[in-house]
Amino acid sequence: MIPNQKNTLAILDSGLNGAGWNAGFDQNWLELHARGERPDLLRFHRNRPAACIGRHQAIDRELRLDYCHGHDIETVRRISGGGALYLDENQLGITLIIRRPPNWGDLQQILARFCAALAEGLARLGIHARYKAPNDLEIGGRKLASAFFATAGDSLLLHATLLLDADIKTMLEALRAPTEKLTATGLESARQRLITFREMLGEVPPDAVLQQALRQGLASRLDAGCVDAGKPGDIDESRVFPTLDPACMDWSDTGGTALEALHKTAGGVLRVRFWPDTEEKFIARLQFAGNLHLHPADALERLQHALTGLPLAQLEAAALAFFCVHHCELIGFTANDVRHLLRLALNKLEQRRKMGLSTAQANGLMVLDAATGSAATDILARASVMLLPYCAKPAWCKWRYLDGCTECGKCEVGDAYRLARERNMQVTSVTSYEHLGATLAEMKNNGAAAYVGACCSQFFVKRHHAFRDAGIPAVLMDIGGANCYELKQEEAAYAGEFHAEARLDADMLRQVMQFVPAIKDHRSR
Repeated sequence: MIPNQKNTLAILDSGLNGAGWNAGFDQNWLELHARGERPDLLRFHRNRPAACIGRHQAIDRELRLDYCHGHDIETVRRISGGGALYLDENQLGITLIIRRPPNWGDLQQILARFCAALAEGLARLGIHARYKAPNDLEIGGRKLASAFFATAGDSLLLHATLLLDADIKTMLEALRAPTEKLTATGLESARQRLITFREMLGEVPPDAVLQQALRQGLASRLDAGCVDAGKPGDIDESRVFPTLDPACMDWSDTGGTALEALHKTAGGVLRVRFWPDTEEKFIARLQFAGNLHLHPADALERLQHALTGLPLAQLEAAALAFFCVHHCELIGFTANDVRHLLRLALNKLEQRRKMGLSTAQANGLMVLDAATGSAATDILARASVMLLPYCAKPAWCKWRYLDGCTECGKCEVGDAYRLARERNMQVTSVTSYEHLGATLAEMKNNGAAAYVGACCSQFFVKRHHAFRDAGIPAVLMDIGGANCYELKQEEAAYAGEFHAEARLDADMLRQVMQFVPAIKDHRSR
């Protein structure tokens, strides 16, 4: 046993292990550290191939489970928050377990200080990285590392993964949304969004060199000395805490009865799904998820418990009251973001009722109106423009990659054009991501009050800023069929070169469009 000396870091290189073993080791040490039975620790480690999700994520929304299971990729849920990662031996894992420094500020500041300490170590190797909130290290806008935290009592676990090299192909296969936060444009390839030691230096430095630089940077920031902790086998770790079950919060099987909503915040994507009672007056059950950082870690679970059984009308106020009573550190989002998410979810129920939609169709409606939180029907009543994705046109259509439609009656896009023109709406087939930006800018300049459109939900989440920055209320319908994210052809789709066929839900389209008035002059709206 190493004595828990003040300002002394026990240094351990545990080598290559399974990601579950590594996560369990960290969890074990953190719990024992909180009880005063373990010293401060700085551990370096590598992982065998694994897909690792954050404490609060819904596993099927983040991982391609069939691919992982078919390629011997371990699935692990870590005790820290944040987003999904693909881990393998090409990355160096760093774990720091210490008492929470009183002068490091709140948890957002702590993540920033941890990243700054890593950056100080990297600078000793000639690598100059900078912190990007909420939890990344970047070089020239390209991601080099992600950092995460967990707590137990006043003990703090900080860990990060440095990209020494990268197996981009496997990463894209294993994770559903591996690049969600990495770029604003979406026009670069995944490799261009990441940066590795091999790319910067031409080779990966020996572990001893890497570890020496990083331990010096961290020890300097902590004003701590270092002592060798020996080998993992030399330490009494007879009991390893089980890591959180990766299958918990599997949202793949809801029986078609749960209403879902999501809200993009600066700190990540917030999700909720809920089941009303049979009379649709009370909350029978609900569940939150997201790639978020917060403390205490079980705050969302406690909020779920507090809201269950309440009348639907009290939901938003009760959520705000919860955060007034319970002190929570929310990184990159606020209690008002949670309230807004719940309003979006309740609106799904109202949309289903008013518009005669199925639960799946209601879940497929994406409503954008951050300013007032208007209901879908109110936005549709003001809509003067329809935007449609080129990928929903048949591959054989000569208008597939052009803005326009002859309304030949052989696909749902023609039906959409007809429904829009019956209402004297402007219709645009969006032919690329660049075209979308230009179209939204033109609509804003022309004073468009609202619009209706279609896109896949993954595009809405990843490129939310494009819709948000235009500042125009919208009702968007999710599309089915081929999906560029599932097919890993995002770059081709954004450039207007995606060849597979998406599909509009014709019934949903008709139900939605009945709420757009058939008037002759939209300027009067």
